[in-house]
Amino acid sequence: MKYRTLVFGVDGATFEVIDPLVAAGKMPALGGLMARGVRAGLRSTCPPVSAPAWTTFLTGKQPGKHGVFSFQNFDPRHYSGFSETLVNSGCFRGRTLLDHAAGTAGVRTLSYRIPMTYPAWDIPNGVVVSGFPLPDRRRTYVCPAEAEAELGPASPLSYDETAAAMKALDVAALDASNRVELEGLERAVGRYVARGFELVIGFTGIPDTLHHGFWAYHDPSSPLHDPTAPASLRTIIERAYVDIDAAIGRLTSGLDDDTAVIVISDHGGGPAPYRHVNLNAFLAARGYLEQAGAGRARVATTVGRVLERGRLALPGRLWLKRRLPERLGRSLRSLRKATGAIAWERTRAYAIPIHYPVSGVWVNLAGRQPRGVVAPGEDYEQLRRALARELAELRDPDTGAPLVARVALREEVYAGPHLANAPDLIVETVAGYHGGTDLDRLVSPVSRAVLSRNNGSHTFEGILVAAGGPFRKGVVLDPPSLADVLPTALHLLGVPLPDDLDGRVVEEALEPDYVAEHPVGLTAARLGEAGVTPAEDDEAEMRRFLQGLGYVE
Repeated sequence: MKYRTLVFGVDGATFEVIDPLVAAGKMPALGGLMARGVRAGLRSTCPPVSAPAWTTFLTGKQPGKHGVFSFQNFDPRHYSGFSETLVNSGCFRGRTLLDHAAGTAGVRTLSYRIPMTYPAWDIPNGVVVSGFPLPDRRRTYVCPAEAEAELGPASPLSYDETAAAMKALDVAALDASNRVELEGLERAVGRYVARGFELVIGFTGIPDTLHHGFWAYHDPSSPLHDPTAPASLRTIIERAYVDIDAAIGRLTSGLDDDTAVIVISDHGGGPAPYRHVNLNAFLAARGYLEQAGAGRARVATTVGRVLERGRLALPGRLWLKRRLPERLGRSLRSLRKATGAIAWERTRAYAIPIHYPVSGVWVNLAGRQPRGVVAPGEDYEQLRRALARELAELRDPDTGAPLVARVALREEVYAGPHLANAPDLIVETVAGYHGGTDLDRLVSPVSRAVLSRNNGSHTFEGILVAAGGPFRKGVVLDPPSLADVLPTALHLLGVPLPDDLDGRVVEEALEPDYVAEHPVGLTAARLGEAGVTPAEDDEAEMRRFLQGLGYVE
């Protein structure tokens, strides 16, 4: 028995918001799916951010295999820790499970606005509508191109207009934009379900965007929460969830029992960190990192703090970003991160914040970093292990509470051909604390200006709700991985899986009789085609959007 599968990706969705709304009867569609299906937390990637997470969803592989660790990939040749170009679909196009399903079994697929799918590419019998980051968020970028006319516009607001609406707390403009986006989702998913496509994937990024800008209004425990704020601000997140639920309800209301429905998020949502753990200050205090001469270090640190405070409040900052030469932009980013205050030729290790709550620690390795000083081999390994022990013991000097939840060697987190690109140590800080760049204090507050613009962030656990077809009824599962979702969907369609996946079929979510009668089939993995790189103008627009959410510098 094969089951058509409908997948809804809801970026950043969290049960913390969903469960109270379901209990109040405000999300009947998701409540109904949970009652007649399964639910679970869904383990995200490390770090829990959309670029690696949605790539893991599409490929069934973790970052060490697919090579996407963030919106900018790691690059030890830069002391920023990152490459200067954005990641795009060229890193994995032709090698997704959508390509596999089409090539192996002729499955007809719609992929609607899944992140990281720009530029769109050709999938036989399929339609790929690119998701963020995009050159212009108002346009629909799709392959085949002739599908653009029937799908219509993606959003009424440009990146700059969206940023302005967020800054001005213009709820009416954001609500109107969200309605257009959900109408586009319904239009696309509804049409391709009606056309009999076997695998239909729809996406909305509305919750995550609103979490970043409005979590403080939603969450009474936020240090910025204002109980006297207008109700429209305090309820904007909940109203978006309710509207998304209504769209899912309309799209699933007429489906038969031969259609499985899966609702997922790539990570969870919650409050942004309110304190920095400045790992480089710790490394300096222990002699692993040396600051530049006092005058140079003082200037670099002071300029960095001024830029950090001013970058969000500066009038016309979006206009300025668009017109700064890229070389000057890189120099300002370097100053803001205080890398100019470090004497690299006398530094053995340094830390780079990645995405809350994950930071990376690099060994300044000879032959890898521009001014590396640590010899490869035993010196490198001894240093890594010493750092791991010492970092795990870090405590807040004011409270005595632990600052680090986990320290791991990179090979304990990642595996695959891209392992060498990862930082040497992965550090997960405790809730409420994220990596910072100060060199003279271990713990420092996140400025109110930063929090006012970006007061929500991500958690490691997203959501999984699945019903229909052979899914069990009324069951709560231990959290599977995001990498498991599409392998499970393809198994329901009778497609044998590539033999090189990290993901698996979530058999515990399926009826035992179905599992017994439908063993998982495997086939040899196929190599995909090479990708393409967006033009510089396209990347500049995409970078601005990601900067607004705090994802890249």
